[in-house]
Amino acid sequence: MIKNNFIVAHSNNFRERVGQIKYIIIHCSIKSPLEILNQINDLGLSAHYIIGRDGTIIETLAPEKVAYHAGVSSWKASSDISLNEYSIGIELEAPTLGQYKDDYTDIQIDKLCELLEYLTLEYNIEKHNILGHSDIAPARKPDPGVCFPWQKLYDIGFGIGCTNTDELSDCRDEITLLETIGYDISNLSAARYSFCRHFFINEIKIYDDIQYLVDNPYPVDFKPNDFDGYMKKLRNVAKNLV
Repeated sequence: MIKNNFIVAHSNNFRERVGQIKYIIIHCSIKSPLEILNQINDLGLSAHYIIGRDGTIIETLAPEKVAYHAGVSSWKASSDISLNEYSIGIELEAPTLGQYKDDYTDIQIDKLCELLEYLTLEYNIEKHNILGHSDIAPARKPDPGVCFPWQKLYDIGFGIGCTNTDELSDCRDEITLLETIGYDISNLSAARYSFCRHFFINEIKIYDDIQYLVDNPYPVDFKPNDFDGYMKKLRNVAKNLV
């Protein structure tokens, strides 16, 4: 049982949870698991789990506690300033912040999937409510990156848009479609780019300068070059959610 295979190193940065857990948020960091743990502790932040490239899982907080991982964030027009109260945060080690396929190892993703299976069952979390940090904070965050292997999660039933059908929503309004999926459209360029990072990756630029990516998670005034293809994918993902 995966719960018995955690390394436990609980953080002091938490508060008691009052709200129901609805989401699992996937993050990544260029640092090693120990460096991630030390950094978030020093910053007064926290996550619930850290998974290294070797498949090691560290439980840094029990899910019953609120971790400080999401920051200012929103999904499905949520009313709170942050999704911390309603989510579990998982940090993954990724040397280029998920920009290249070999950032994530097979054992690491296998362990992530085992952890997701455990958490969704244990805490009654809907499997489509597994999101990237960039999904819920599109103007601030680029992780878990354009090369995070969402398809591997979809293949076993996890994540938004995981039904793998070709059906399209009848809706053709971009804003309505983004909002239907869950994105905050107060910054349309950021919402578009976040969607593309998750679902339409040919539109995403790779940066060798990781700090530049962190400081500039989306291009200002972004509009997809293949706008028709982007709209088709929007309609497809929205249909899968309905």
